[in-house]
Amino acid sequence: MANNLLITDVLPRGHQQRCDVLIMDGKIVSIGVGPAAPDGVEVIDGSNQVLLPGFVDAHSHLDKSLVGMPWYRREPGRGLQQMVADERRLRKTPEWDYQRQIGRNAEIMISNGATSTRAFVDIDTDGGLRGLEAMLAVRETYAHALTMQIIAFPQSGVAARPGTAELLDQALACGADVIGGIDPCLLERDPVQHLDLLFALAERHHAGVDVHLHEGGALGAFSAELIIERTRRAELAGRVVISHPDFLGGIGESAARKLVDDLAEAGVAVTTNAPSGDPKPPLPLLRASGVNVGAGCDGALDSWGPMNRSDMLFKGYQLAWRNGLSTDDELDTVFDLISVGGAAIMDLDSRGITVGGAADLVLLPGETPIEPIVTLPVERTVIKAGRVVARAGTYLPPRTPGV
Repeated sequence: MANNLLITDVLPRGHQQRCDVLIMDGKIVSIGVGPAAPDGVEVIDGSNQVLLPGFVDAHSHLDKSLVGMPWYRREPGRGLQQMVADERRLRKTPEWDYQRQIGRNAEIMISNGATSTRAFVDIDTDGGLRGLEAMLAVRETYAHALTMQIIAFPQSGVAARPGTAELLDQALACGADVIGGIDPCLLERDPVQHLDLLFALAERHHAGVDVHLHEGGALGAFSAELIIERTRRAELAGRVVISHPDFLGGIGESAARKLVDDLAEAGVAVTTNAPSGDPKPPLPLLRASGVNVGAGCDGALDSWGPMNRSDMLFKGYQLAWRNGLSTDDELDTVFDLISVGGAAIMDLDSRGITVGGAADLVLLPGETPIEPIVTLPVERTVIKAGRVVARAGTYLPPRTPGV
């Protein structure tokens, strides 16, 4: 009965009164006062705690984390190309172990409350498919605690590195779920070729598309228009994502509104990592226009920078701070960004805490469901499909049968 659980006297997000939540076979079957629980069902006292949907990291780079490794010195003045090259060199060192690093980061992600993630894995002619092979192994190891979609990501480009296109094709055939892309103009310098390749691979493998778009201003808007055109042509509504759409905050209100309306009509979602500088994506406009918005931690303690972590609650705090969200109603919408929005992007059950819904949940101390965004408590009980998989910041491996 490992997927059966009763949480008593808890305040779930979306509910006005404290109640008991009964989970059977990994699903929520009752929300009310005093539901009967069969003998042997684990009971958790939810007094002074709130219950939230499991967090969804909709944009992660588990394969980049240096957690547990010696400190990496980052020099000033590095551009995008230099940081990409530095990372490729780092992965060639004897100290680098893909599966170890991905697994370490996955455990941190789970212990902080993420129950699902979309994980990019670099595919290039230096590393080949080694990162993908490690990511697939980690996905299987932690499947009881973390739902993972894998994105084959050509961070070093495709056109400039012959053989990468073939590796991306192999990656999708070997188990990657989504084809990734990056800066069609700024990095690839041939947006038509780059995007045509991505969408052709997506159609061939019945996969989605997720494009990193660091391009600013009008250049980013131009690439976004090309992505929208191809989404419509390939009839991939609901399966295409633009990551880092910060350019939307730098093209003027009228142009941004037109492009956001086009994104909504075409069914193109966006993900943000709460960028530290300006411009930043206009979250109120995106949400009001019906664009699905998710969030992700991006890279965590990697060679690019040390000031990030695999903690979606912390990411929610950053999103609120960067976007001036401070009223109770505004803070409540943050949970749509760090859970429901990402779940919809991953085509998961995104109904929130409802009878019949998936029991992917996080139990935290708090008087109201928005309080944890402000207090960032370490004390978190993480539940995946009705099974407790982490407590107090510590990942709990599955029990060995009979032990």
